[in-house]
Amino acid sequence: MKLLFIIITFFTFNLNAVTYFDAKDGEKEYKEQNFSIAEKKFNSATISSSEKDPTLYYNLGNSYFQQKKFEEALSSYEKALSGNNKEFNSQVKYNIANTFVMTQKFEEALSYYKDAIKLDNKNKEAVVNYEIVKKMMKQQEQQQQEQNKEQDEKKDQDKKEENKDQKQQQNKDQKDQDQEKQDQQKQNQQNKDQQDKKDQQKQQQPKEKKRKMSKEEAERILEAMENDEKDVQKDVKKALINKERSNVKKKW
Repeated sequence: MKLLFIIITFFTFNLNAVTYFDAKDGEKEYKEQNFSIAEKKFNSATISSSEKDPTLYYNLGNSYFQQKKFEEALSSYEKALSGNNKEFNSQVKYNIANTFVMTQKFEEALSYYKDAIKLDNKNKEAVVNYEIVKKMMKQQEQQQQEQNKEQDEKKDQDKKEENKDQKQQQNKDQKDQDQEKQDQQKQNQQNKDQQDKKDQQKQQQPKEKKRKMSKEEAERILEAMENDEKDVQKDVKKALINKERSNVKKKW
């Protein structure tokens, strides 16, 4: 891209003495690339100029541009467009377009390049830069599309990874829950087995005690029966004796 900034020489009869010498000093400092000093000289010239010559603002704008003071440069260039010289205005619009390029405002730059070409179709630099900026915008658009595509792909990949991680975590949680459930069931079974064993032991203990009591009781009953039988035998003998006695006949 060509950034051509031409200092326009002034005609002495258009400027007063103060303005003239400031403008000449500004030209000198600009050519020596002392842009800050050139800015001060051109700015002083615009203040002292009663005619407000557009070339003063044009050269002041160039001094701002070389210092990367792009906002100030645009303001000065706009003031320089007050004249009716098409070739001059074409150069001003060309510089405005270059300023927009430096601030990454490509749409505005294309518009001013077009205006510069319309005002002066011999402005070859404007034609060249117009095509360059169009190509830059197309490349930028393609890069943006590729960047968006990469971002979308990355988002999709991140989403897949996130879903994968979530699924793995869910599987792990489910596995942990299943294991916990199995452990709980196992523990419950163990507790049940222990309780059943205790219950069985409790049930067995009275039976054993009952069997022992039954044996003892049987012995007591047997002994009692033997005693009762003896008593019965005694009663029978006694009854027989008494009967025998009642059957005895007295001889007297």
